[in-house]
Amino acid sequence: MKKLFLLLCLSFSINAMAFDTWWHAECTRKAMVANGFSPDARLATQVSNYLTDIFPAFTLANEKLNDAGLSALHLNADPSYEYMHFDAIFTLKDIESNWNLLLNNTIRALRKYAVSPDVKPGFRQIVLYNIIGASLHTVQDFYSHSNWVNRYIALGQKTAIPIWFETATAERMRLNLSTGAYPDGSKKGKLNHGDLNKDCSNRNLNIEAVEVATRASIDWVKRLMDSTSSDVPWSDLKTYDIQKNMVMKRFLVTLDATFLTTSSIVADHFDGAKPVKFVFSPEKDPVIEFRLARTALMSTLQQYTANMALKDNVYGLPSPYWSGHMVYHITRDIAFGLMLNEKTYVQEYKEKKLQEYKPKNTP
Repeated sequence: MKKLFLLLCLSFSINAMAFDTWWHAECTRKAMVANGFSPDARLATQVSNYLTDIFPAFTLANEKLNDAGLSALHLNADPSYEYMHFDAIFTLKDIESNWNLLLNNTIRALRKYAVSPDVKPGFRQIVLYNIIGASLHTVQDFYSHSNWVNRYIALGQKTAIPIWFETATAERMRLNLSTGAYPDGSKKGKLNHGDLNKDCSNRNLNIEAVEVATRASIDWVKRLMDSTSSDVPWSDLKTYDIQKNMVMKRFLVTLDATFLTTSSIVADHFDGAKPVKFVFSPEKDPVIEFRLARTALMSTLQQYTANMALKDNVYGLPSPYWSGHMVYHITRDIAFGLMLNEKTYVQEYKEKKLQEYKPKNTP
């Protein structure tokens, strides 16, 4: 249990490459509400969206633990997460390919896991929320990490900036589209992620990027529903209600929601180092905010590690709402073929030996 605690603590020093948590959560909340989803469904999707940022940190922290001579933890050390942030894509052709793959891969993943016999009882809805949330993360990141908003502003756009699916290829061609180089300095002659991103409130064009990302998120969820209307149990997903299930409510509403908020604040990833949004400090004191968030986070981590040791927790999960990421590897389905630095996840998938997550007592 101490190993997981150490792993999570190590992860908080790692810079995530996405809209900060507050903005991802807000875009996702509005998308789910606008499409008629229940509060519990909305929260499950928000948690899923956040895990898309936090799992790359788990991977790096796991490597640190191995370097320190500690045994490897069964967390999803998987390169697919590197491709989930719409970074380091430099031509319109490749950006268009990414959008097409992202949509088609997400639709296929929803159809696959809606019926797959491999999904254990009680996990199916969660896995579907994981897919929706993770794919939304990538959609939202495009508007923060590309020059889409910058170009429309420079061209004097007077009305709302359109979303990707509202524009034709001819319209996109005049924008000279690109996304930021990641890591910074990795692509000569291109703007860096650090220069271009609009990830938090103190970044230029954050308001404009969040506004268009919100509309794009609403459209994305509707697009997924329309494309899989006869394949996915959308009615059940929209009416998800765990308020009378105290076990599931504890995981989602208490532990996962708290982890999302507190770990982000401790890592300066809730809304940057100078946030406009405070959760714990009415007086908007960053020192008090950090201290109270850290205390709540430590309590949450202790409960997670206790959960992992329970005999009936077959996969040793911190929370069942992490299952799509830790057990079913849904980002592999979503990221397959996506690009990063002129490489595709197909190549990375073949080149790297992936650590599989196994049930307890599995040799």
